[in-house]
Amino acid sequence: MEDAPLIQFGRAERSGPQTMHNDALVITAILADYEVGCIFIDSGSSADILFGEAYDQMQLGDVSLEKVNTSLYGFAGEIVHPRGMVSLPLTMGRGTARKTCLLKFLVVDVPSAYNVILGATWTLSCRGEKRGGDDTQDKAPPNKKGKAPEEKISEATETPAKVQPAEELLNIQIIPGDPDKTTRISSHLGEEAKKGITLCLQRNADIFAWTPQDLEGIDPQVITHHLKIDPICKPIKQKKRYFGSEKDKIIQAEVNKLMAAGHIEKIQFPEWLSNVVLVPKPGGKWRMCIDFRDLNKACPKDFYPLPRIDQLVDSTSGCELLSMMDASQGYHQIMLAPEDRKKVSFITSEGTFCYVAMPFGLKNAGATYQRLVDKIFRPQIGRNVEVYVDDMLVKSKKAADHVKDLEETFSVLRKYKLKLNPAKCAFGVQSGRFLGFMVTQRGIEANPLKIKAIIDMKAPTCLNEAQRLTGRIAALSRFISKSAKRACRSSRR
Repeated sequence: MEDAPLIQFGRAERSGPQTMHNDALVITAILADYEVGCIFIDSGSSADILFGEAYDQMQLGDVSLEKVNTSLYGFAGEIVHPRGMVSLPLTMGRGTARKTCLLKFLVVDVPSAYNVILGATWTLSCRGEKRGGDDTQDKAPPNKKGKAPEEKISEATETPAKVQPAEELLNIQIIPGDPDKTTRISSHLGEEAKKGITLCLQRNADIFAWTPQDLEGIDPQVITHHLKIDPICKPIKQKKRYFGSEKDKIIQAEVNKLMAAGHIEKIQFPEWLSNVVLVPKPGGKWRMCIDFRDLNKACPKDFYPLPRIDQLVDSTSGCELLSMMDASQGYHQIMLAPEDRKKVSFITSEGTFCYVAMPFGLKNAGATYQRLVDKIFRPQIGRNVEVYVDDMLVKSKKAADHVKDLEETFSVLRKYKLKLNPAKCAFGVQSGRFLGFMVTQRGIEANPLKIKAIIDMKAPTCLNEAQRLTGRIAALSRFISKSAKRACRSSRR
């Protein structure tokens, strides 16, 4: 110990960060109860900007966009037309230094490395003092009930951020000149690979569905969904459930969308009749579902085999590039057998309707969809495509082959008129979550979300909590040495 060198700190090491620097000021804050990262403070911007991809991921159900007639000018002089304007509360700082202010954001649909840009208007609205590297402001003002929003905000900060950094994926225009028609590619691609994938997507723009009206539907000769109701079961017509006026408006709006897309039609004499159910979605929105429980009980199970998840994941690991694709309203692209349509009916305050396309929630719908993708992708499955129901993935062992693999897949989609949802596709990525696992070129890794779910759990205090812990550990069993032996110890306690 006597010969150990001394560690000394001089004046340079004790000095703080330089106040004069050119580094961008990027912070994390609470925006409308969501923890949002990659917020760029730009005092030279004349407006507060919320980028469209971040706005869509926040899923602000009851917040409507105001129409904006003015245009924005970017750094290069390009003209940007905002999607609209939205008023949202922004909270910064912690504890007594927290400050909340209501800001008007212009929502723009352009590629960006940031989720939000706070301009000069933010400084004036919050009456804050700009400090390099310090994101705290004055004490938060009381809300309408006279209390600082401590509890609600703290809940938001304890949950994982729903808006992820924009560096992972980039939006690209599939149809040049049309900023509304975009999809996403990896931001880590080299220039040559990026150009090749972009040109491939632009050549195959017709395989994407931009609106429900773009869905042509799978040819019934290829596949049709049949119910095969047990003849001993008598038809059941559920009594109409009544909703409030606000929920009736939500239901009617969804019915109008389905009618416009040709997925449903009005019917006068239904054979079976089901009710509408509204299920809450994250962000305050509602999802309209149909209560098909009575109808499903009368249908025998289709025992069509689904692929083994472990085999799919194993065969996907070790690939240099992946493209993850999502069919646009996949089930609705398969037609119902004409003789079964009167059975798949539902009632609303506006009347009775029946499905023409295969709806979500029907028994055996997943088996029918798996049968379709197995049929159309049979020459590719295991070689450069993996499919589990509506999870489609194009894989390439060599990055140089990825464009060729995409072209082959797109030709199959075009042949069978299966359309993709451009907003939910990601092309040319090096890793991603597939069927609950992290798949990378190195191999299979544990899903960080599942690890975090175990870490965040409290110590079990009852049987139900112990069973919940065991279930979460089982999901990671292939990554835990002697997992059964270790789980046995906890069960004895």
